[in-house]
Amino acid sequence: MTPYDFDQYVSLVKEKLQLLTDEPVEQKAINYGQQLKVKQAPSSVTLSLYNGKKGLKTVWGGKETPLLHACRAALDEAPEEAGALPENPFHQGCLLKEKPGFDGLWCGSDESGKGDYFGPLVVAAVCVDTATAAKFASWGVCDSKALTDDKIHQLAAKIRETARAHTTLVLKPQFYNQRYQQLKDQKMNLNHLLASGHIHALGKVLQQVPECHFALVDQFTRHNRITGTLEQAFPGLQVYQQPRAEADMAVAAASILARDAFVAVMDQLTEQAGFPLPKGGGAQATAAARRIVEKQGKDALVRFVKLHFANSRKV
Repeated sequence: MTPYDFDQYVSLVKEKLQLLTDEPVEQKAINYGQQLKVKQAPSSVTLSLYNGKKGLKTVWGGKETPLLHACRAALDEAPEEAGALPENPFHQGCLLKEKPGFDGLWCGSDESGKGDYFGPLVVAAVCVDTATAAKFASWGVCDSKALTDDKIHQLAAKIRETARAHTTLVLKPQFYNQRYQQLKDQKMNLNHLLASGHIHALGKVLQQVPECHFALVDQFTRHNRITGTLEQAFPGLQVYQQPRAEADMAVAAASILARDAFVAVMDQLTEQAGFPLPKGGGAQATAAARRIVEKQGKDALVRFVKLHFANSRKV
């Protein structure tokens, strides 16, 4: 681990341990590493962190007390496993770590609303470095599909405060339907609309962090123009696409920002409809669309739904 990454890692560990006590966590340099001292009267615990040729190593000091157990638990470390840490914990949750020239700074993008009849299509992008990604992992950042709306909202606020850069593009139904029809007239489809969203979202982030040379996209089709367009617009950039990319912290964070924005617009549309609108594209969505037509007329649908969905033919 580089000295910079090690310093960032020590800061992250110190931050976690500080949550356990009101007394300042002391830090001092030791041979080949740093030592942290946690005090909560009448107990104290020391943690020595070494950055050697074989990677990171930790040594705990202090009596077996509730404070020691709490410290280990704060670092997700069981007592019998208190020896070695992963060689580079910052690379956990990074799917680009083995790519040639990877320097620990990257961005990721993801979308929300693609399969929902009601509501917008949202594409978000987030730029992180290894220290930021480690923070995201410690907060429980993961694929938004595994989280409740409340948790997504909480994490989205923290991501926006902490990310190196971020952007969220929202295509509300009326604009989405106009844009979809324009593409259809040009013999294009939803994948072209999605590609355009990812290109614009990542482009805005890359403009904010020009030193970023790596991007990861949650792949939704084998052939699109995302890689070529972005790599031409940003010389030196390497764009990768792969399925299930939400395992990566940058993409997972983007999925959370996208879903948070999707839910916010759904709340607005629910208020306009006068009744709760379902997510997804099943029979409940079709029934809700019929209610809107009954209450507001068929012309109102363009403001609520993605008209090209098969549900529209059943309304």
